[in-house]
Amino acid sequence: MRVLLQHPNYHSGGAEIAGNWPPAWAAYVSGAIKGALPGGVEVRFVDAMTDHIDDGPLEALLRAGPAPDVVMCTAITPAIYKAQETLALVRRVFPHALTVLGGIHGTFMYQQVLAEAPWIDAIVRGEGEVIVANLVRAVADGTWQRARRDIRGLAFLDEGQVVATPAEPPIQDLDALTPDWAILDWAKYVYIPLNCRVAVPNFARGC
Repeated sequence: MRVLLQHPNYHSGGAEIAGNWPPAWAAYVSGAIKGALPGGVEVRFVDAMTDHIDDGPLEALLRAGPAPDVVMCTAITPAIYKAQETLALVRRVFPHALTVLGGIHGTFMYQQVLAEAPWIDAIVRGEGEVIVANLVRAVADGTWQRARRDIRGLAFLDEGQVVATPAEPPIQDLDALTPDWAILDWAKYVYIPLNCRVAVPNFARGC
């Protein structure tokens, strides 16, 4: 099974003045996926934001393969439309891949997102590790269509109607998580004022 993690090519200009920030979500989600399917999954990460990959080159990169079974993208609120466009591109290139959106915007605005972007097959609401682990297990064993209603923390369209499953409880022990830091190309993530590499591990979550 192949999973593609996709960071959208969104740029705000503000925070980027200080450098390139590592998308820690990809490491945490990749670690959860590999833990759910040990030895049975290949995870690939494309950081279109840091690498400034526009839609044309991104499409060429995707078409070069390998074809994924699941594509996951994230979005904060300012990046939501770029994320939706990215998953629309993914749907054109890989019409049979399961398209998944995570991140803070989809968590709270899933009804609007699914209305605007019905090509998104599922939205992960809240902390993603447990939810994506259950999702990829269901895809891997061929039960996704019937099992998705039993996976907590999802939202999706079913015959045009939005379905939101009960929330997945917050993760109590962050030390139990196994982020896949090796999926990130650390040479790209630099804090310019100190000319050093930068990491963003999660020591706590919430406000």
